[in-house]
Amino acid sequence: MGREKANKPRKPQKETPRIVDMPNVSVRTKKNVVLSHIMSSEDPTWRMVEALTKQKHGDFTVAERDLLDLPAQARAEALNDLAFYATAQVPPQAPMGAQEAAARTAANCRQALARLRPLVEGE
Repeated sequence: MGREKANKPRKPQKETPRIVDMPNVSVRTKKNVVLSHIMSSEDPTWRMVEALTKQKHGDFTVAERDLLDLPAQARAEALNDLAFYATAQVPPQAPMGAQEAAARTAANCRQALARLRPLVEGE
């Protein structure tokens, strides 16, 4: 009996869906999750957004290129948001932590725009 169990094929693992492919998630939520991932993937903010979204909609994956699979209007809005955050300025009197976070976010947005814009324009 033990040998039969050992030779039994394993169940195929369920693949985790991408957030942009989930039909029960609104376009606005998809856009916000992708933007949050791009802007602050190392920060606690992203982990909180991810945890709350997973709690509400279930397990998912997200990547920078998922922005390309959003509907046209949401994609345009997301690219505009990225451009805005890439150029955002923080007042010099802001706390040092806020300045560092803003600089990191702006750098992440500039890098993402540099990678994504050619792909969007190539469509």
